[in-house]
Amino acid sequence: MNMKRNIVAVGMLLFFSVALWSCSDSDSSNEQDQNLKESLEVKTQSLTQAVDDISASKGFELIAMNGSSTKEGGEEESDDRFSFNREIGLADIAGIYEYNLGGSDEATETKMYNQQAFTRTGDSEFFVFSLPQEKATNPWNLYEQEDGDAELDNDFEVTATQYNLSTVLNNEGFEFDYLLDADIKIEEEDAGEIFVDWNISSNMNFEYESEFGFGNGYSVGHEFMFGETSEFSYNLKKDDEVLYMEEVEYTRATGETAAEYEYALTIGNIKIVKNSSSDDYMVYRDGNLEEGAVITIVEDDGEAENDEEGEDVSGNAFCRGAFDIKITFADETEVILSDLIGEDTLEQLDDIFSSMHDMYIVKNLIDVVANEVYASNMSGDTEE
Repeated sequence: MNMKRNIVAVGMLLFFSVALWSCSDSDSSNEQDQNLKESLEVKTQSLTQAVDDISASKGFELIAMNGSSTKEGGEEESDDRFSFNREIGLADIAGIYEYNLGGSDEATETKMYNQQAFTRTGDSEFFVFSLPQEKATNPWNLYEQEDGDAELDNDFEVTATQYNLSTVLNNEGFEFDYLLDADIKIEEEDAGEIFVDWNISSNMNFEYESEFGFGNGYSVGHEFMFGETSEFSYNLKKDDEVLYMEEVEYTRATGETAAEYEYALTIGNIKIVKNSSSDDYMVYRDGNLEEGAVITIVEDDGEAENDEEGEDVSGNAFCRGAFDIKITFADETEVILSDLIGEDTLEQLDDIFSSMHDMYIVKNLIDVVANEVYASNMSGDTEE
């Protein structure tokens, strides 16, 4: 999703850990006897495995889709979601729709001219549409008929149980509200569930949340909020277990008070916290304070996003590759987290979370089809 990014935050001192877990059954049973360094190595391997599993899944191919809905080299299309004074609710688009761009030459020309590719085939309380996965993953070809299209199956199905898109511009200001909850199947197998809840109030406060649940039990999520208090977070879970979570909350300075921030990073049972009232990081394991661990920020090469007011700095996170971390343990041994994690895993993690920020599949596929169906239904141009 090509969103307006409007978050305020300061240069965040963030932390993250990813590493190796190749221990025997006896190591697992003796986890409580491990020191912090050993526990870090154990817990971060689960995250490394999760990143590998997610990156290899069909669901990740969907959320990692990027670019516009136009052909390469074509003119960028406007984002219809921000059309003024418009509302599309689930009831407006409920039904079952099939991709059917082909047919007679005259019908095909009419569909392409009117940007229509879907035919209503049945009733449903939800918004259900199917199309060939070759079109779904290349939405710039959605309204282009190509050689071989007639042989393609409508094997990519989206079922939206919630959908609302509302844009209003009036004397009180601009307001935008969006809600999507949809399941995706590819060749009748669950590929994942998308959830997006996004709104902009008349005073230009932003709230955004997205989550994608994969068929293998993993889920990833991203949240940000911009207002009097600004926040952003990233998370990766296996079922209900948090494998990784990075959170920042920032309150701007006023004429009488200084800026405040709070940071927390959770990896398995290890949590690192810092706020504006403390000089050092505090490291907890299973809720107990770990003495002797020292966290040092290794500054990046200047490529991190600015933290000026009005700038989205949700990319200023370790999981997004903004900087590095050095941990000095109680025995004075040290580790650089990027070395512990590995370049490939870090790049994969950045891809996962950046995809949750942009959500191109929502803008370039689901919203495009919803707009087509809504326009067709409102004009009475439907078939069954």
